[in-house]
Amino acid sequence: MRAVYAVWLIAIFSLTSHVEVDQPKYLVQAEAPVTLEAYWELVRNTRQAVVEMAALSSGEIRKQLDQHAAQWEKVTAVEFPDTGVLPVDSSYLVKELKRDSPDLKRLEALLDVLLKAHAEYPQKVFTVQDILPLQAILARPEFQWDTASAVQTPDWVQKIFDLIANLIDRLTYAVQNTVYFGRIPLSIAGVIIFIVSLFFISRNLSRSLVREAELAAEHADSDAALTSKGAMQRAQTLSSQGDYRNAVRYLYLSSLLILDEQGLLRYDRSRTNREYLRSIAAQPQLANPLRDVIDVFDRVWYGFEAVDEETYRSYVKHVDELREKQE
Repeated sequence: MRAVYAVWLIAIFSLTSHVEVDQPKYLVQAEAPVTLEAYWELVRNTRQAVVEMAALSSGEIRKQLDQHAAQWEKVTAVEFPDTGVLPVDSSYLVKELKRDSPDLKRLEALLDVLLKAHAEYPQKVFTVQDILPLQAILARPEFQWDTASAVQTPDWVQKIFDLIANLIDRLTYAVQNTVYFGRIPLSIAGVIIFIVSLFFISRNLSRSLVREAELAAEHADSDAALTSKGAMQRAQTLSSQGDYRNAVRYLYLSSLLILDEQGLLRYDRSRTNREYLRSIAAQPQLANPLRDVIDVFDRVWYGFEAVDEETYRSYVKHVDELREKQE
């Protein structure tokens, strides 16, 4: 009986990709704020470029997207006519432009949303000065109310809470100590179990190897003294016991031995099946039936193909056909 053992395999890989972009061609200077008009002009230009990319090759699309991404990387602040400079974060748009598989429709929709928001945004917004009258309104008496005083916990209740908290801290500390110091015996037990497991695995494996070697030696000794009739009788005995796999093997040996006894080929356990076929290639009336016998044997013996009674009977017919050809 063969023992099957698991092999542990752990692999950790890290992959980092770097994308090189071209130098920007836009007139905006690095680290310098752009005007509000220049910002929206860049949005419109980028959208128009994305629309026109649909007719370009993938290489040209990648090149132009990298150029626009480089332009947007330089846009870090916008200068408003009346409120000074406002920082802006263009990283999301840059990320979309640098995607490995660019989605032009998605980019176009994103830029359309920006332009639509710009078109619909009100020209006048509320400022701090606009909410000063609201502060005066909220200061009126009708909008004032007394803040409820916090409920004071009685001292005796607080003491009970402190005792419970202290008890929980002690229990937590005890559990932590138990877990910490208990790891040492658990580790020792784990090592012992691992060593014992290795011992039993190695012992069972060695027994299996020894048994297989003994079986191989037994087959070698018995095969050396076999005749074609003896091999046929063994095949019949094994087939009657339901051991069709070994029965096929002895029918195969019987076929080779009878050809050896007739002087048509030399049976030698060191020779391969292909060598047997080559040795009688000049006699196709024998080579073709022998090829069928060998093919079935290879599939059953080396390929572990399932054999039932019907398959075995069919194999017997191939062997009988070979015996008739050489007679």
